Amino acid sequence: MLKNYFIYIFIILLFYGCSNKANSFGPYLSKTKNIQFLIKEGKANWEKRVDPNEAAQSRVFLSKAYNLDPNNFEVAVLYSRSCYFIGHYIETEPIKSDSLFLEGMNTAWDFIISTDSYQEGTALIEGDSETKIIGGIENISQDLIPLLYWWTANYARYLITKPVMYRLENRDKIESALHRVISFKPDYFYHGANRIFGGMYARLPGVDLIHAENNFEKSIEGSPNYFSTYVVRAQYLHTKNGNREKFIQDLQKILNMDPTVLPEVSPENLFEQENARNLLSKENSLFK
Repeated sequence: MLKNYFIYIFIILLFYGCSNKANSFGPYLSKTKNIQFLIKEGKANWEKRVDPNEAAQSRVFLSKAYNLDPNNFEVAVLYSRSCYFIGHYIETEPIKSDSLFLEGMNTAWDFIISTDSYQEGTALIEGDSETKIIGGIENISQDLIPLLYWWTANYARYLITKPVMYRLENRDKIESALHRVISFKPDYFYHGANRIFGGMYARLPGVDLIHAENNFEKSIEGSPNYFSTYVVRAQYLHTKNGNREKFIQDLQKILNMDPTVLPEVSPENLFEQENARNLLSKENSLFK
């Protein structure tokens, strides 16, 4: 009888202990499920980003997922990219666009500077803070290239409207990052590093425009169906050269192309066609 009593007490205590253990995992499981839900919704909205409301919702979900799990590389990349997309294609107020580019920049940068490869790079270099930053960038590992690209894309887009001295002060960091991208993945995001180089060199004073021309050519040669390169070249290089004929040629070219030729970036191509129409409507004022 007494033996049965102790067995009964043991079973109760065992059940109670297991119950408490299960409950202790509750918050962790709840947080994990919440993150998974936010990522799933963010990606679902992203696929429909041609609708500005869907793009905005995607960024909201991704930002919440990233705040809960700042070590998630995939989320950091897409979140930074979504900031760029909305800032460049959807937001019409320059101040708000700049805020989005900075958000995308900071998201990518916070992740990058926490990595071993970046920190090892800064430790190997002696000098001031800027020198150490460049040392870190030049040591970034190959797996981080997508995030480095979106940091640079947001950074360059933010700088493009800033005074020339500010752009010159930040030139070395941009160039170092783009060279790092090209050294590992020159074709990343439709030869995006060359496209950014082209736009940057077309805007900087004292830089021979052949450098801009060569980079645009490399980007178009490698990814001829990504429309942004033609628009950036028309907007910054052809206007600076005063080449009206090529300006019209580049913009009309993409207006006559199928934006879905690259299904994964058809929203970007559609928005670039709209950018091309806007530039063509300003042709006379751009070539006075």
